Amino acid sequence: MTNCVARFNCASHHRNTIGLIGMVLLLWCAMYSLNASAADAEKKLFRTGLTAKRGMLSVAPDGSRLLFTTESLGHGLRLLDLRSGAIQVIPPEPNRIWEMPNWSHDGKQVVAVSTAVRDNRYIVGDQQLILLDPATWRHRAITTGDGVRNLPFFSANGKRVYYFKGVKRERGKTPASRFDLFSVDLDTGQERQLTDEKFYQAGGGCDGGESLVFSAIQSPKFPPQGKLIGWVKRGLFRQEGNRLTTIAVDTRSGLFEFSEPALDQRGNLYFIAATERPDGGNFLWFLVRSEPDGTNPKTLAELPISMGFGIARNTDEIWAMDRRGDELVFRSVTVAIPNN
Repeated sequence: MTNCVARFNCASHHRNTIGLIGMVLLLWCAMYSLNASAADAEKKLFRTGLTAKRGMLSVAPDGSRLLFTTESLGHGLRLLDLRSGAIQVIPPEPNRIWEMPNWSHDGKQVVAVSTAVRDNRYIVGDQQLILLDPATWRHRAITTGDGVRNLPFFSANGKRVYYFKGVKRERGKTPASRFDLFSVDLDTGQERQLTDEKFYQAGGGCDGGESLVFSAIQSPKFPPQGKLIGWVKRGLFRQEGNRLTTIAVDTRSGLFEFSEPALDQRGNLYFIAATERPDGGNFLWFLVRSEPDGTNPKTLAELPISMGFGIARNTDEIWAMDRRGDELVFRSVTVAIPNN
């Protein structure tokens, strides 16, 4: 009887040991899976060592490099290698800064704004568009004369650059206003005005090959007394030929303040939008994807205010600016893209 109990206890102990080993193996596999996922996530996050509250970026079409600037004049234009994490500072012309970079659709050129800096002051009325060779960083100006020129982007065929031209303000909250969409022919240098809206502010833009999309704030209206009586919130616009239309984003989910539109290969529309906090605090800002006409919007990722995103045209991989504490970082945004 004793031997039977002993044999039973041994068998039970053996089964318990096997069960314990199995549990340990399962736990180890789960921990490995979590660590692997964390490791994969870390591979898609790059730290810059820079303190910044806002910035702009543009991703190369093949997804290998990323150009960015911040609000700090001292940071300048920088190139992040998305394979190695190495960061290179692109030296500008003397007494100028290069900002608002954008890659051409074939990745062979970069357009940027060259702005004068005097006595560590940003001279908003002295801005020119320049083309940069990303192999050598040699540049050439493609505009002349005074003016406020912002947010350039290439046409899909690479023959033109679009940008927003405004009027310098002597007073007010913004340094310039009354923006319109212009283009410059890269062969002839001829500039052409494409809208006559005098937008209060302009945002980013993108050429999808058939139409342009961009964001802007329509001009407020002032009565004779000089008081503001009307305000149209920031909206998304589409330019087709000489026709300008508003993209009516579905706002039933509480989205508003649309800006920085971009298109992927399938024509899906991406943009930044705000929602109100449940506690009534500052707005929350999100990267949003919708159908080309603004329907079926879905929030993809939360973004810090005044931080941008970029899409690699050939791969549709999305990179977003973020912060860890006060440090600027870049992270990949994983998005399930519908096949249809």
